[in-house]
Amino acid sequence: MPFKASTTRAPLLLRASLAWLCLTAAPCRAVVFEATADPTHNTTAPTGIFADSGWQYEGSYGAYLGTMIAPQYFITAQHFGLQGSTFTQSSVFNGSADMTYNIDTAANGGLGYWDIAGTDLRIFKIQETFSTYAPLYTGSLETGLTMEINGRGGARGADVLVGGVLHGWQDTTPDGTARWGTNTVSGIYSSAIGDLLTASFSASGTAEEATLSNGDSGGGVFVDDGGIWKLAGVNYSIDGMFDTNNVIGDGSDFNAALFDRGGLYQGSDSFGWTFIPDLPVDNPSSMYASRISTSADAITAITMVPEPHSALLVALALAAGLLQRRRITRPA
Repeated sequence: MPFKASTTRAPLLLRASLAWLCLTAAPCRAVVFEATADPTHNTTAPTGIFADSGWQYEGSYGAYLGTMIAPQYFITAQHFGLQGSTFTQSSVFNGSADMTYNIDTAANGGLGYWDIAGTDLRIFKIQETFSTYAPLYTGSLETGLTMEINGRGGARGADVLVGGVLHGWQDTTPDGTARWGTNTVSGIYSSAIGDLLTASFSASGTAEEATLSNGDSGGGVFVDDGGIWKLAGVNYSIDGMFDTNNVIGDGSDFNAALFDRGGLYQGSDSFGWTFIPDLPVDNPSSMYASRISTSADAITAITMVPEPHSALLVALALAAGLLQRRRITRPA
């Protein structure tokens, strides 16, 4: 689904936020739920049909999340910058004990990370080894699939009212609490930073309907592929900003998770404001996540490269095989 006219915000958590993309989009903050304002909702591992749906592969990289994708690699977002030299998978994710891993700052020639060209994806290598990691979704049929999303933003804030009618909730300051929620992939958006999965924040959506908010950037988005939950995206941003008028500089603009944008202006003081008509049918805001499938080859090219000692062993094994073959086929 294409971006709405005007802006989108920077990565947050689970509330439909992204980064200034189209005319503007805002980076994500925190997972926001349609059905509840309870800040403790979905702060422990999913159960039932969402058991083992991706939460177990998440970990903290500074104030944000990342996803373990190989024995020594995790993936996150680029746009929030470097967040320290460790990656921690707390007991809330693994159900056991906090595990802190040291990032290999010598990786990639001393840069310490790899950026996937043309995207917001960034990969780090650790010095130790993860005991588990997420499989990647490499197909092209994400649209229509239920997705599980993870973030560390804040809970939903003040009501957004249009003519006295509730249309959604404003963003709040990220509280650092990890949360998970669900949504449905509504489409693929081709942008200047690669393909993005999109999902609308619907008042009649999934049982745990959620979107991104302030602080959710970098968290993993998972889809069920034949009974196996696979990493399909990394939180990028949501639609934004919004205002009740188009007056420049009055300070009344805000970021929000909206199940109906109707009756509000979307955009920014810098890029201008577009009025969204208030129609009988809801017009929800959307969240965006960097698509994994179109970058899968680039990702595996990094994570599957053998270490120098492994490469040497492979070379020696191949050489030994060639020598033996020569001895076997040499004329008598």
